[in-house]
Amino acid sequence: AIKDQMVYITGKKDSVEVMSAIDLSGNIIWQTTFGRAMPAGDWPQSRSTPTVFKNEVYAISVFGDIACLNKKTGEIIWEVNGSQKFEGYGADWFTESPLVFDDKMIFTPGGSKTTVVALNRLTGETIWQSESIQDTSYFTSPVLFNKNGKEVLFTSTLHHDIFVDCKTGEIIQKFDHISGMVPQVIDDRIYFTGQYKTTGTLSSYSENLKERTIVWKDTAITYMIGGAVNYHGKIIVAGFDRGIFCLDQETGKVLSYYNDMNSSTFIVADDLIYCLEDGRGRLSLFRLNENNLELVSSFRIRMGTGPMIAHLSISDGLLFVRRGEVLMAYNIRNDKGKEV
Repeated sequence: AIKDQMVYITGKKDSVEVMSAIDLSGNIIWQTTFGRAMPAGDWPQSRSTPTVFKNEVYAISVFGDIACLNKKTGEIIWEVNGSQKFEGYGADWFTESPLVFDDKMIFTPGGSKTTVVALNRLTGETIWQSESIQDTSYFTSPVLFNKNGKEVLFTSTLHHDIFVDCKTGEIIQKFDHISGMVPQVIDDRIYFTGQYKTTGTLSSYSENLKERTIVWKDTAITYMIGGAVNYHGKIIVAGFDRGIFCLDQETGKVLSYYNDMNSSTFIVADDLIYCLEDGRGRLSLFRLNENNLELVSSFRIRMGTGPMIAHLSISDGLLFVRRGEVLMAYNIRNDKGKEV
């Protein structure tokens, strides 16, 4: 997450998770430990992208430790053991990035005591907690959803998709969980990527949010971690094991398909699509020519070790790529300025 020319990024050292603030030249300005980390073994990485809001930065550890830090100094303003306080449990671990707005920070502990809670973003005190729907949290970060001028929360648990009243925590409606883990709000509809070789889904909702209509299901067997990009009335999404798709937003029809790609994440800037492959470690640049995905150029990432599933970020003409212990910045400025 990048704000005011500073990169905020989570990682782990030994048994603790660490928040780092790094300037755009690559200098580490501060590092602060804030929660318990995954032990060594399969997928030991941190899971939460930090959220920067005004003068604070927020993060959630894999075991549900929540921290609010001063973005300039790294000093911890408050911290809460969210999983213990709310008796929650994730789907093996917590992978949620904090949603922060107004005076609230949202956390989804799941469990038998509650499902979603709002904490005071400046103190960590509980503002409200929803009823429990007797379900675990999942690989989803909550988003704000606007229906006819009313703003509500939308998120997913392991078995449900839910709408929650922002002011009270009342669960407005719950639906069976139908698709993947990264909700993409498109006007007053929501697109989900597929999940473990299932198709993606675009859904619309009634005025009172009590009814859901499946607008379409796509035929792209998608890579759920990669998410989707809404781009000029098209949806760009990665295939589960290979390829990237350009889908028509209104019908879900595959408009074009680029086959030579493997498990990717995307970001869009200045009408160009930047794509990072996990499988082969290629960073590729695409242009959408009408409905056709055209490869402009690509090269292989040589630095770092382990998987490449951290999402890309862009700021000040720099493209940031994370792999393991390495953070890379690539100059993508139009003026061909000096190499970074």
